[in-house]
Amino acid sequence: MEYDPILYEADQRAFLKEEVEFYKNICAKFDSKNILELGVGTGRIFSKLLPMVNYAAGLDISKSMLDVCNKRCKPNTHYRLYKKNFVKFNLNMTFDLIYIPFNTFQHILLEEGQISCLESIRMHMHKNSRFILDLMNLENLTFDFDNWKQDYSSLLADGKIIEREQKTINIDKKTSIVSKVFLYKEIINGSIEKTHEFNAFMKITPNEKMKKLLIESGFEIEDVWSDYLFGHDSNTKKMIYCLKRYEF
Repeated sequence: MEYDPILYEADQRAFLKEEVEFYKNICAKFDSKNILELGVGTGRIFSKLLPMVNYAAGLDISKSMLDVCNKRCKPNTHYRLYKKNFVKFNLNMTFDLIYIPFNTFQHILLEEGQISCLESIRMHMHKNSRFILDLMNLENLTFDFDNWKQDYSSLLADGKIIEREQKTINIDKKTSIVSKVFLYKEIINGSIEKTHEFNAFMKITPNEKMKKLLIESGFEIEDVWSDYLFGHDSNTKKMIYCLKRYEF
């Protein structure tokens, strides 16, 4: 099942606005003029960075997401979108900034796939590049088994309300793969008109193992932030890595 861009866009939680500002700050902080987003989706972040850069590239496997992203990025022309899997890729250039936002990396379920992705990213970095990797912090997550928990309820411009609920089905402790199901409800005039179920799998690797994987893949950990305000609170649900290419 391909993810529906309309449902994706319905998520209007406040921290997502903080996320956009975070990447604007990152671009400014490192004077990034050529950027690459992996898992670009509908361009929620990507489009907002275009005024700050000379060139931007985005990868995603979903044509419907890329179609929305392309419309959102117009009338800008200094960007390119690729319908590609980012587990392994080669764009034949380097970037000042590469980023994978909002847990997207954790949808790569096999460790060899994660290693391949990291190798591809490193190949696209120069000595002053930064790689921002936004992950969930396994140590501080709680999982609701068998009970639906509402994430949000959003009122769209056409008057429709989109609600999303989720529950955890299983956690494989050996592979660190978490199985979840998301339930979307489309509500019109107080009545549920449609429901959509979306099954998701994520590999939420323990922190120390993740750090080891990054270092062994040729990265230097410059900083780790706990939120989009550049905090350092070990009790939060986020681990946002700021990485440089390690020169052997």
